Amino acid sequence: MTISDAVFTRTSCRAYLPHSLSPAQRQRLGKAIAQCNHRAGLRVRLICGHPEPFSVFPRAAGRIRGAQDYLLLAGPAEDPNLEEKCGYFGEELVLTAQAMGLSTCWVGGTYDRSLCLSHLEPGEELVCVAAIGDPAPAEKKERSRRAPAELAPDCENSPAWFQAGIAAVRQAPSAMNRQGYCFSLRPDGSVRARLSGTGSFALLDLGIAKRHFELGAHGGEWTWGDGGVFRKAREEKSCGAVVWHMEAGQRQYLLVRHNGGHWSFPKGHVEDGETEEATAAREILEETGLAAEIHTDFRRQVTYSPKPGTIKDVIFFTAVPTGGRERPQESEISQLGWFSFPDAAERITYATDEEILLAAEAYLNSQ
Repeated sequence: MTISDAVFTRTSCRAYLPHSLSPAQRQRLGKAIAQCNHRAGLRVRLICGHPEPFSVFPRAAGRIRGAQDYLLLAGPAEDPNLEEKCGYFGEELVLTAQAMGLSTCWVGGTYDRSLCLSHLEPGEELVCVAAIGDPAPAEKKERSRRAPAELAPDCENSPAWFQAGIAAVRQAPSAMNRQGYCFSLRPDGSVRARLSGTGSFALLDLGIAKRHFELGAHGGEWTWGDGGVFRKAREEKSCGAVVWHMEAGQRQYLLVRHNGGHWSFPKGHVEDGETEEATAAREILEETGLAAEIHTDFRRQVTYSPKPGTIKDVIFFTAVPTGGRERPQESEISQLGWFSFPDAAERITYATDEEILLAAEAYLNSQ
């Protein structure tokens, strides 16, 4: 499941099984948190094994039950866009957790704020928290959603990507379910988002809605603030594979270290007239020197923005080497190596790539 899929499957959860996240789950979330903090200048933290902030309102409506862990959403107090950034990047983390099979709940009031402040450094400001964990059995409640025409008055006459963005915005959580914002398509093809009401966490809600719109519209960039503008991204496509072989009875995975410093799988751009399978085989050969047999029964997608104004879909298959000689492509790859599943999972830089590895391992174990 991608975070775009998670937009339409996630519901808020207020009851959790009373255990903490596993080390593997903490590692995967930790990578996603580090990336968000780096991109936004935030100070988001994953706090584990500390249920105390949720224990002070035992009879409050909407209280959190059983949660041991939470995301602490904070950043520099002088950042004028702090609240909105916490909404935008916090929702990215919430959807990442959903894609991992975890449940979450944004919490603005029914927790002891003072118990969370000890985790902050001087000059940092706490915005809110989000409970996270495995859900306890509970009745699911459908929440109300505003109609597309209320969120974007001219939605019916807009391009498909804009309508898809509004469909994703309808799924956005917000304080008191008010969804107090409005999106408009401008003559130059850009989109403006404005608050249509006030209240606590209005800018947090706006940040969440902007992230949803971006995911639904399949990429683009927002400017911050009430009245911020979105410009649709140019779309690119790459293909690659999770390459593996058996050594001493243990499956080993091939990882490459790109010249940018991150560890991932071999992959690259689809050329004109080329099939996904052909692209994956060519890129493996070019980046690693190995010929490989591509297995298309496993097919997973990662979507990310490699640079401003561009959105990239990367399709991954599995593959096994059939010949060639290992050699890193000097212009692209600084290092390559074979790793066991636990070592590969730890070494991979990005959480989305680790999800691909986990899916490949599960798929290969099922064969």
